[in-house]
Amino acid sequence: MRYVVKLGTRLLTDESGELNKKNIQRIASEIGELIDSGHEFIIVSSGAIGAGCGRLGRRPSEMSTREKQAAASVGQTDLINAYRGFFEKQGRTVGQILVTSQELNARRSYLNIRNTINTLVEMGIIPVINENDTVAVEEIRYGDNDRIAGIVAAKVDADSLIILTNVDGLIGNGGKLVKEIDRVTPEIEELADSEISEFSSGGMKSKIETARMVSNVCGIDTYFASGLKYGNIKKICAGGNPGTVFSGRRKVISHKKRWIAGLNCSGKIEIDSGAVRALAERNSSLLTVGIKSVKGEFREGDAVKCTDSAGRTVAVGLSNYSSSDLKKIAGIRSSKIKGILGYGDYEEAIHKDNLVILSKTKKEC
Repeated sequence: MRYVVKLGTRLLTDESGELNKKNIQRIASEIGELIDSGHEFIIVSSGAIGAGCGRLGRRPSEMSTREKQAAASVGQTDLINAYRGFFEKQGRTVGQILVTSQELNARRSYLNIRNTINTLVEMGIIPVINENDTVAVEEIRYGDNDRIAGIVAAKVDADSLIILTNVDGLIGNGGKLVKEIDRVTPEIEELADSEISEFSSGGMKSKIETARMVSNVCGIDTYFASGLKYGNIKKICAGGNPGTVFSGRRKVISHKKRWIAGLNCSGKIEIDSGAVRALAERNSSLLTVGIKSVKGEFREGDAVKCTDSAGRTVAVGLSNYSSSDLKKIAGIRSSKIKGILGYGDYEEAIHKDNLVILSKTKKEC
């Protein structure tokens, strides 16, 4: 069985930002025992900025973006050295991979990253993947390591994605732990805790978005569990559930669509109720007649979100037209596109082969 394990900043650093080597050693020990029993592991790790701030004696709230990027370059060396040291004691080797969303958005480099990860695993090397915070700007503010973990899990055909946090899982109404979630709904999204510490950049919201992509779309089980308790990873590998599991709906989805599902989107297309039903229930292409508005700036071939009137993301796809052209033909039938633009290479705004449905209608749920 192959697992992707994402470790958050709060597990890897203490309140001052110093690396929590006790936690890292405990998690490395548990993963090592599971590898001995025949499992494969890929680690996606946060913590570079926090570790760098700890070494420099600075707090993130006191630093500019450039200074955080510099701190990440310092912290990354401490972070990978910690992993290397603890795994070397077990006779294992780790390999570091630093990525950005820009690289993941480019299909060629994305495939190269996938091939490198698979080769490392085949060689018995544990990949340790991290956001390249030294060059990323937006990702420092939005915490992309959750999404990166989801993309990796989908692309390397992982059996499960395990997101370890400093809490037991998703807490529902009444303060009770939600044990199993069949599908991410607006009600589940409302449970997300938006509180983010100054040393971490994610939060439950980004984790739920990742679970929706990985479980709802790609059919991979996603677990939220405490990384502070030894044995939780073992329980998951044995078929247990120590936290919250988002059950994957097993279905075949192409690797290309898995890539599309994880892309950073350049804009949004609001679609009407008829288009929502056509996409969600019939897996149709998006036609221009169903577009109500276009937001953001994007080029032909860029990834965009398709949202309903309530702002809920229904799908993600590659646009056949730029934002400026799409605004001109929004709400127009396909037969009139050429007369308005002077060209009409595509009848669809987004072809179904380049469209990934993220949310079904209530009827489908």
